[in-house]
Amino acid sequence: MERASNSKKAMKIETTLLNKIAMMGQGKFAAQMGIHESRISKWKHGFFQQVSMMLAILEYGVEDEELNRLAKSVAELLTQHNNQSVGFSA
Repeated sequence: MERASNSKKAMKIETTLLNKIAMMGQGKFAAQMGIHESRISKWKHGFFQQVSMMLAILEYGVEDEELNRLAKSVAELLTQHNNQSVGFSA
């Protein structure tokens, strides 16, 4: 039962994230993140779903502003980690 509840919450969070990116524009979002637009396309196929499930499991009952801040922070951390993995510095 709890898994179903978390899945429902996660879908709502993911939908919110994707809608906000769509409203802002994928290119603008990528530019503000400091990453290539193609990475956002890849993230739409799994990354946002995973992050959304993490937030749902952690019972993050966040408002839109907090969700945006949190999503940006997670994306920045992963970008830094990925850049360090391939020898780039952020």
